[in-house]
Amino acid sequence: MRKWILGVSVLAALSLPLWATAASLPDATQKALSELKLDPSVMNGLDDDLRVPQAWVDQAAVEKRVIILGTWYDNQFRAMTAPFRERYPGVSLDFRRTGTAARGMRVLVALNEGRVTADVLTSIVDAGPEFVKAKALADLRDIPGTKNLPPEYIDGNGMWAAYARSYRCMAYNTTKVKPEDLPKTWDDLLTNPRWRGGKLALSNHPNTWLLHLWASLGEQWGENFTRRLFETVQPQRRSEGLSAVTTLTVAGEADANIPAPERRVSTLVRQNAPVGFHCAEPVPVTLSQIVMLEKSPHKNASRLFINWLLSREGQLMQYTEAYAVPVHNGLQSAAFIPFADTIVGKKVSIRDESMMNDALQEKMMKVWNSYWTGQ
Repeated sequence: MRKWILGVSVLAALSLPLWATAASLPDATQKALSELKLDPSVMNGLDDDLRVPQAWVDQAAVEKRVIILGTWYDNQFRAMTAPFRERYPGVSLDFRRTGTAARGMRVLVALNEGRVTADVLTSIVDAGPEFVKAKALADLRDIPGTKNLPPEYIDGNGMWAAYARSYRCMAYNTTKVKPEDLPKTWDDLLTNPRWRGGKLALSNHPNTWLLHLWASLGEQWGENFTRRLFETVQPQRRSEGLSAVTTLTVAGEADANIPAPERRVSTLVRQNAPVGFHCAEPVPVTLSQIVMLEKSPHKNASRLFINWLLSREGQLMQYTEAYAVPVHNGLQSAAFIPFADTIVGKKVSIRDESMMNDALQEKMMKVWNSYWTGQ
């Protein structure tokens, strides 16, 4: 998906379960709205979000459970899915927080051996092309919730849908950096001498921000930017992770760092740390994706879960418990976007997981590594 996108941009025979009415929201949903100080009207349209074929509900009760391999923390998942359990008490959510290999290649190996070890997976990243090649993924386009997503948030063949999005921009020390020094575009980072000579810290995670820019702005721009970033700006090359490098910026070891996770910066701001978050244009946006196995033995229960997660309620609960920015068209509000003042209204550059294994990613990594390692 290599294009500019402007930032904060009837199924037949359907039946709505009696409990799925916006007038009687589950207790957990009401609590989330209260804690976020949101008017209940943000849930307007929830009835339509949750309207699914009655056959799905009936068969899900027979299937009884969904096996989900994902990246949420266990306590987050339990809290955020409380409304689902109230709405669909006959469906058990068997959630397992797993690493990348367990969500990807191990599931594929099991499928090749005739074993189905999961129903729903999130963030399969590098294994995505292998799942597609094996024809292992179900088409999600019959799930009503996918109609509530921007077109670019669902695979053209329905093999994945986005369920959250995140931003990886710049964290900066507010005692050292003036607002006027912040780059309006990524090119400004190269031309402003203020950022040179180790004032900027980089961590070795170009796939979380730079790949997006190569895709949107082109290979020639990407190669030139990467070269000048290392040769002209001469940033610190940090071996620590994203959150750790952001903490070092707070401590004053760098004036700013890229990439910075907005959730970590949000936490530090709430702790009154001297840190801010800034996005140059275009804003790098990463989509987190969910898939369902074609051979899932609990396909109807899986559809119910995915549809609920993509609904206004599922998106609200995920934001409340996991700080995940909603993808639902009806929740594209600054109220759900951290540091909205530096994000809303800007062009964005979107990376979906299919880009993690294409030729562009390989070329970008080759150029990046040549500078990162000095080889």
